[in-house]
Amino acid sequence: MVAQGISSLLQQLGYTQIRIFTNGEEVLKACHAKAPAMVFLDIYMPEGDGISTLRKLRASGYAMPVIMLSMTADKKYIDTSMEAGANAYLHKSCDANEISRAITAVEQQKKYISDAVNYVNTSTVKVSINSEYYLKEALTKREVEILTLYCDGLSTEEIARKLFLSSATVDTHKKKIMQKFGVSTLSKLVAVAIKNYFV
Repeated sequence: MVAQGISSLLQQLGYTQIRIFTNGEEVLKACHAKAPAMVFLDIYMPEGDGISTLRKLRASGYAMPVIMLSMTADKKYIDTSMEAGANAYLHKSCDANEISRAITAVEQQKKYISDAVNYVNTSTVKVSINSEYYLKEALTKREVEILTLYCDGLSTEEIARKLFLSSATVDTHKKKIMQKFGVSTLSKLVAVAIKNYFV
């Protein structure tokens, strides 16, 4: 049912060569016969769940974009999917517009996580294409808020006024965020956050 729905949305976006498989083993056999341009994998599939199928694809040397589909926003599944080599993680409630955004992102060698997933809960996901940046400690909700404002071009003083905090408090948050990213300057933090799709 879900596969048919995703297929219909892809057709709305102009994709015509779409094949549907009911389990992981079928996906692997089809890829061995002819590698597709892109693969959508359901986290929950019989005869090889989506994540184990993804691992097998990557182990076999397939580098095509893989977009994971799931009804769960559980951080462990998102983290595991990304670490296994997924390019995007979509909630099954996604529409054609979000699928289009995800495809555009992966085609630009970026990662994409569904709007329906709580972003703060996924802040430890490895999203750097070159695996250089990996947040071993999750950003707090406040840190995500402050990082976003820095990326929007606001100064420490402007952020403090906007969030009704002292400049010293904002600066402390900034230093903690920089430590988590492993960078030493604000300009580098902003560049890395934007490039690697943290904001």
